[in-house]
Amino acid sequence: MADAPITYAALSDLTVASTLAAELQLKLGDRASLMNHPAIAYVGDVSGSGSSAKKVGIVGTGLDAMAAVADGSPVESIALTNTSQTITVARQALYRGVTDLAGQTWASVGELVSYCAEDMVGAAHLRMTTLITTAGGSFTTSVGTSGNALTVTNIFSAIAALEGQSCPGPFLAVVSPKQLTDFQTSLRGETGALQWIPATAELLAIKGQGYAGNYLGIDFFVSSKCVTSGADKLGFVISYGAIGYADGTPAPIMGSGGVIYPMGTKMYVEMGRTPESALTKVVGNYYVGVAELQDLMGVQLTTRL
Repeated sequence: MADAPITYAALSDLTVASTLAAELQLKLGDRASLMNHPAIAYVGDVSGSGSSAKKVGIVGTGLDAMAAVADGSPVESIALTNTSQTITVARQALYRGVTDLAGQTWASVGELVSYCAEDMVGAAHLRMTTLITTAGGSFTTSVGTSGNALTVTNIFSAIAALEGQSCPGPFLAVVSPKQLTDFQTSLRGETGALQWIPATAELLAIKGQGYAGNYLGIDFFVSSKCVTSGADKLGFVISYGAIGYADGTPAPIMGSGGVIYPMGTKMYVEMGRTPESALTKVVGNYYVGVAELQDLMGVQLTTRL
């Protein structure tokens, strides 16, 4: 893919025959972050481990009950049920180039570069959401009907499938915007004590952007990154442990012109300079991997786009 630096011409819609308003308005976009929800399992950091892959052991404790054995008789040995899944951590990155003229007409080169650096955190969250929704679109168990709307009945079917496997909470549902509106339409026809608890400002502050509400103890998040399959979107409902992720802590970068380590993240932003082009380079790097850990602990929601 060819480089696409931020040039003065690229900012012409903001600079020609006008000045910027005091407040910048964000372009419509998906800024939800799912990685901090308790249903997504964090399995560790690969830094210093000698491998970019994290092997997750899954042990079937509590699956075998004791049996009656006659006094003095030997008891048969039963093997422990176990398996494993591997999560491979890989580089995720975004590069922006800022020309001096673009920076001067913005306010200053420093301000525009700082804005691009701060935006890298959102880019990392967006990539993480894409990785999680990709993993969530691969569960074998599926409810809903291709081409039809998501309904309350579909959610009850997903809950029944998870509870049938003795899946522990908390439950998390990730749906596309259309799936959410279809579900809310279906809710209007429901009666009784079961209530949809919509997101409030306080809950959004705790759970983050993308949180839509809670139904039957399931946290609903909406994301445009849900997998598209033909004429359908693949949302999902999961229990804790269905999806996991691993990451890597950045090591000190040697010989760089400038590195920023945003607080609360494991990404880093490196800045460089190409003086012959009057270009400042801003590159964000994040090392992470996501994988489905236990197939029966997730249910796919297959409904119309």
